[in-house]
Amino acid sequence: MNPAILHFSRTGSVVKALFFLGVAAIAFAVAGLMHSEPMPPPPIVVGATDMVLPTPAPHRDPLTPFKIPLLIVAGGTCLFYAGRHGLRALTRQTAARIEGGRLHFHSSYGADPNPLPAADIMEAICDRADRLPGEMSGSVRFGARARHGLYLRYRADGSSRELRLIDNDVDGGIEQLRRFAAQVDAWRRSTAAKAER
Repeated sequence: MNPAILHFSRTGSVVKALFFLGVAAIAFAVAGLMHSEPMPPPPIVVGATDMVLPTPAPHRDPLTPFKIPLLIVAGGTCLFYAGRHGLRALTRQTAARIEGGRLHFHSSYGADPNPLPAADIMEAICDRADRLPGEMSGSVRFGARARHGLYLRYRADGSSRELRLIDNDVDGGIEQLRRFAAQVDAWRRSTAAKAER
């Protein structure tokens, strides 16, 4: 594999698309069940047939009007991500590439500027995802122990920005991510050496 190019992983993208489709299906199913009116229970007959007690009023959750729209929005968001990962799996697009001293990122990463000049990269770290710099919640940090990532800190418009690439997003996993990180570091050092001359 070319160490200067990262392609989106087909397997990782398909697994993520199926996961988000499953979550969307669950959200829509629960919203549908909450929306349907429950069948009233049959009247209660006590003892003789002429003594019929009234049917108890159905108990409705008072938060249902808030829960249903929330579930629909969550399901729609999951459908968006399922489509995004499904499109990545079908098209096998380039996630990132180094070309002509610049890093070109896929538009879904939101890197600004794109392409990013190698001279603007301040730091490139490839390590276990929970050890990478930046803020993470406890549950995210716990799950990140099983993942590896590439952390890029760069200058843009006079401020410091960061970007993360995770191993299950790219074809070749952590090995390809490490080779790409070495290429980025070599480009960065070469550009810095040229600037010093």
